[in-house]
This record gives sequence, structure tokens and C-alpha cells, in this order.
Amino acid sequence: MSFADSGLRTVLIDGDTRRGVLHEMFGLKATPGLTDYLAGTAVLSDVMRETSQTSLTLLPCGVRRRRSPEMLTSPRLGELISLLGTAYDVVIFDTPPLAAGIDAYAIASATTNLLIVLRVGSTTRRMAAEKLRMFDRLPVKILGAVLNGIRLSEGYGYYGYVAGYDVAEESESTEVVPATTDAVQSTTEVAQSS
Repeated sequence: MSFADSGLRTVLIDGDTRRGVLHEMFGLKATPGLTDYLAGTAVLSDVMRETSQTSLTLLPCGVRRRRSPEMLTSPRLGELISLLGTAYDVVIFDTPPLAAGIDAYAIASATTNLLIVLRVGSTTRRMAAEKLRMFDRLPVKILGAVLNGIRLSEGYGYYGYVAGYDVAEESESTEVVPATTDAVQSTTEVAQSS
């Protein structure tokens, strides 16, 4: 939503072909969607959903099939990524957790980029390290990490916004007067004589 709010044409793809629910968040239908496109039973225009958010399009998960995870390794996923990359400024896949199977690995390999999302109290360091080790063997660039579920009262408050530290709106009558050479010179002379 932040990308869309900034005016970038953004598409969000629900890559969780087993339990995807992003369509519910936007009040849209799940089908046809990603799995239908990958199976060849729907064309791209059938699976794209405009959301109420300006500049944000959703591609829902589609019909849940037994072989949905394997479909994520098909050449059609790469073709889809190329098509979306030319039509949108930002393409984001939401995947299931790395521990859920091959799904996230297949999507990350196809997109060649990955942003890890970790949750305080849910993601263990050992599990995360073990799953991330797999990416040493894949053509995937890890862009960074997002840490969710932080309570500001638990020592993380320093990184939050400080009350009263915001931008105050200036009145429209405020004028910016450019400094002239004479003004700079007289300021310099005053400073030197002091």
C-alpha cells in the first residue's frame, strides 16, 4: 500500500497457493487467480483485480489444487513475472513461510529477489538460519528483512517515533529569500570583524 500511495503502479500476488487469503482483505474473489493462470485455464486479464486502493492491483491465489506448489516451478511463472514487470512499477509476491514447503523457494528463484519477514516470538533463530542456508544454493538476492510483532514497551521504543517530533505545517505566506552575493559577503565581513 505504501508503494501504491506514492503513485507507483503496484501489483500484489498471493503466492500462497495452499492457504492464500489476501483476496479477503480486499473483499475480492479468490478465483480465477494465480493457480488458474499457471494451469493455463485463465488469461492474465481474467486474474487481475483492481482494489479500492489507488494504483494497487491484486492477483489472488486462485483455485486450490493438489499440485499447486509444483505449478510454482513451471516456466509460466517466469513468463508471468516478465509480463508484470513491464506493466507495473512494483511487483510483490506474498508467499507462505519458508518452513511450509517449496513454495517460497520456487517464487524467490523465479523473481531472483527475497525480502525475509520474521515475527518476534514465532520465528526461531535456529529455524531461520537453517531455512536461509538454502538460499546459498539458489540464484536469489536477499534484499533485507522485516521484523514484525515488536512491542515498543519491550526495549524497542528507542526506534519508534518520539511524541512531538513531527513536521509542523508552515503557513503559505512563508517566503524563502535566496541569499545574494552581497548578503553572503556582508555576513562574512561581520563574522571576520567579530
